[in-house]
Amino acid sequence: MTDLLVTNDDGYKSVGFVTLVRELSKKYTVTAVVPDRGRSWIGKAITTKKELKVKKVTYDGIEMFLLNGTPADCVQIGLYDIVPVRPKMIISGINIGLNIGTARTLSSGTIGAAIEGSIDGVRSLASSLSIPIEYRDKKTDFYTPKNNPLFENAAKITTKVTSIIMEKAFRDVDLFSLNIPFDATVTTPLEITTLFSTRYGRLFHKTGKRFVHRTPPIQFKNMQEGSDLKVLNEGRISLTPMNISFWSSHLLQNVEQAFQKEW
Repeated sequence: MTDLLVTNDDGYKSVGFVTLVRELSKKYTVTAVVPDRGRSWIGKAITTKKELKVKKVTYDGIEMFLLNGTPADCVQIGLYDIVPVRPKMIISGINIGLNIGTARTLSSGTIGAAIEGSIDGVRSLASSLSIPIEYRDKKTDFYTPKNNPLFENAAKITTKVTSIIMEKAFRDVDLFSLNIPFDATVTTPLEITTLFSTRYGRLFHKTGKRFVHRTPPIQFKNMQEGSDLKVLNEGRISLTPMNISFWSSHLLQNVEQAFQKEW
């Protein structure tokens, strides 16, 4: 029996993924189904135009299933073709970098996998770690086992949050997005947050006749109280509960009133 189905969007060699699987396995039975390469910024896309193949491998001492598809594909095939009994939770991550705010949340492959699990009725958690600019400037290799220690605290935090979620029943919550400051430990304060609301601006930049994607940096300004952005900026762990209904009774009532009057 599998307690947890674990995936990510950075690929199977990501130190965040390897470190998380190793830490979760200390307490739970884990099945890892992961893209065979990085699939960031792909949301919850499902592959339809090519055949998918699964390959069982052992990497850095961890047994895992590689899929030539998206993170959401990994959840689908993991649930229906690899795990014999439905897992208690789906864990996605640990992402190399934050997934905060509405814009990035809806674009993230890490969160897309958690959304796919939620659609299929399995509680899901997406976990992401802030990466300081100095590590990016030094072009730190996040795909080599020697850097696994950089994610060890985040893996412990994710495991602690997983344990709490598994023990409780949360009404109207389909999935959680966990964002962790780089220097956080299991004793760092955690706050329940909302997604900050902002656009990410221009994503594609023209070079000659072509357009190149460049991810804009997150701007830590105009921070809404109680938002993931503000909490992370203040050095605390952010946990955002979400649902996949995309509506609320308040919005429904307002729209109904308007259309009843005007139609």
